[in-house]
Amino acid sequence: MATTVQRSTSADTSDRVVGWLIVASSSLFVAMLALAAYWDPTIRVLHTFEAVPYVLAAVLAVRRSKVGYALGVASGAFWLWLAGWLVTFVRNGFDMLAVLLRTGRMVRPDVLIAVPAAVGTAGLVVFSLVGYARIRHKSLRDVGALGAAFVIVAAFFVAIFAAFAPQFLTPLKHLINR
Repeated sequence: MATTVQRSTSADTSDRVVGWLIVASSSLFVAMLALAAYWDPTIRVLHTFEAVPYVLAAVLAVRRSKVGYALGVASGAFWLWLAGWLVTFVRNGFDMLAVLLRTGRMVRPDVLIAVPAAVGTAGLVVFSLVGYARIRHKSLRDVGALGAAFVIVAAFFVAIFAAFAPQFLTPLKHLINR
């Protein structure tokens, strides 16, 4: 009987660790949003709204919510796709990191912040997947929830870009017009 209690306690501890890793990843990304907004006042409102799905994912993940995990995967993957593949922000950030490591000089801190932002969002995706994998009761409906999260996150970002920073829609317009 004591073994069962020990396993349950160990599983609960592991679940809490995953939840807090999601919180840490989300917090790192939101901190980079805040830093960028501090440096560029024109994106403060945009970044305030942009932080919403990351904060919500973290809060829900701590509660071991499937919706929170889906939101974490969708919002992190969307940002990585947008900033890492659709535009060169993340690649440029790693280039600046290479310059810093090679020369010891920080050339463009406004671009270098892409590195911790990418690490935070990648962590959010990975730990959200791990959190979901640890849930006992899975169903096919979960796939629908993940798909819905991707659609909602994409629509949310397009809406806030349109409302607060239409220039950020340019890469998406090029994608649509291909």
